[in-house]
Amino acid sequence: MRTECRRQRGQALVETLVAAAVLIPLALLVVLLGKFQSMQQATIAASRTLAFECTVRPRACADAASHAALTDETRRRHFGRIDREILSGDLLTDAAPAQERNVLWTDRLGTPLLERFSDVTASLASPRFDAGRATAVGRAGGGIAAILDRLAGPARFGLSISGGMAEARVRVRVSPSQAGNERLARLESLPLTMQARAAVLTDAWHASGPYGSAEHRVEARVGQGRRIDPVHEAQITIGYQLTRWTLALMDLAGLEPQASSFRPQWIDVDLVPADRIAP
Repeated sequence: MRTECRRQRGQALVETLVAAAVLIPLALLVVLLGKFQSMQQATIAASRTLAFECTVRPRACADAASHAALTDETRRRHFGRIDREILSGDLLTDAAPAQERNVLWTDRLGTPLLERFSDVTASLASPRFDAGRATAVGRAGGGIAAILDRLAGPARFGLSISGGMAEARVRVRVSPSQAGNERLARLESLPLTMQARAAVLTDAWHASGPYGSAEHRVEARVGQGRRIDPVHEAQITIGYQLTRWTLALMDLAGLEPQASSFRPQWIDVDLVPADRIAP
């Protein structure tokens, strides 16, 4: 009986050691994967922040000389300490002390996964926002094509197909000194490159208010886009006249209340349908 008990205890010990040999590395890898996921989320957030920065600072984004400063601000905001307040002119250097780093981003030996803050790079671009291939061809060509673009393309509304968007790309090199450990020969870290891209419409497209004749007002742009030559204006008015008379008659007969208030080509830029307003 004692011999049998000793055998069972020895078997349990062997099974425990085998399970530990499998589960402990797996647990270390799960923790490391969570840290990589945290860095990827920071990379995505950094690209979004940098892209949306162009909506309020379009001139800085358009000036290549300002991109380095914007990149430095992005490093401080998303790749430094997450519990520190954001201060103007507060930048991170490669020699930043440990207390300025994200305490989560270290391997099991305590080595930072983000070894140098210069491993975080960013770029800004203004990609083309083509409103259809025909319009793009019209802007690139001349003669009749250019005339068609002015009549039917974004230029009709004071916009441009060659601008109006900001694209931010953020690239992060994780543990570059661990090159050669791609197969996890050592349970420390992996040399990875994380990338994220975000694109938003900037000041070239959005409006600063509903009413007014200023260039960036919705009313001014809608008015600019709906203006047509007097001949076509008269033709449209005549074409709608029979419809307006019919609607006015239906209004008088009580069949369609307020039908006579129909005004073709008239737009209220600040009108919200009643079913879109919460009670």
